[in-house]
Amino acid sequence: MKKLLSLMALAAIMFTFTACGGDDDDPVEMIQANEPGLIVKTTMGGNPFFLSTCDLAFNIEFSSKILNLGINQITFAPRMPKINFEANGLKVTNNSRTDFTFSGTGVKVMEGYTLNNVTGRYIKDLSSLILTYTVSAERGEYEVLTFSPVLYSKLADGSYDYDNTTDRFYKFKSRIDDDNNFIASICIDNIQFVPQMPKLEEIVIPLDDATIVQTANGYKATATTIIPLFKQGDKYIPFPDRTVSNLNYELNVLNKSFTIEFDCFGLHYTDSGTINN
Repeated sequence: MKKLLSLMALAAIMFTFTACGGDDDDPVEMIQANEPGLIVKTTMGGNPFFLSTCDLAFNIEFSSKILNLGINQITFAPRMPKINFEANGLKVTNNSRTDFTFSGTGVKVMEGYTLNNVTGRYIKDLSSLILTYTVSAERGEYEVLTFSPVLYSKLADGSYDYDNTTDRFYKFKSRIDDDNNFIASICIDNIQFVPQMPKLEEIVIPLDDATIVQTANGYKATATTIIPLFKQGDKYIPFPDRTVSNLNYELNVLNKSFTIEFDCFGLHYTDSGTINN
């Protein structure tokens, strides 16, 4: 596992599925992934106090439904050095190769660190992962929420066919920059404010100037005015005459839900829904 993790650290983003043997029916499969942009939110006593990033790697033996998880370059608190550890022997609770959940508790990952209440779900088609666990450490107990930098709202038919759907859907984007600032935006595809208007391919509401409040489960954002970006071909064009105002938005990653409302072009827009993870 250590060799696997060190090799994967050389790649920016890699997803490969390989059978451990040459037989296509071999139930043992290796799923390799390296995603350096995963958001890590640490809370203590229900109060969020630190944001960082980490890399994840894992392999799964589907015949025994066991997942071994590597968490790299993670830190739970200010001035704490980044560490790497392995959480082995987690239980996969379904047998899908592309969409699976896993869990475990009482997993000792290194001296002084034990993971409890581990719960995660990975969707390969969306490169989407939401992972929660509690870390019992010498300095206290941390509640940790880890999630992918892009999360999607659920489609009505339950599919992942976002490229071909005509339904409205959302992409919730976030990242941590080099100065440890939290950067986020909301993308709305196939949006139609009123039936008389044509559907717009995509609008982007950047939250650079919004007031963002971190919560234990995600974050909230409010803003008086934001200039959105509209997709035209391969470009995103600012449209100041379509300014978004009175924005109220909440993304609850843990409960996999969102709410949004704002005013635009003389219309009041409001919506809520579920994250597809």
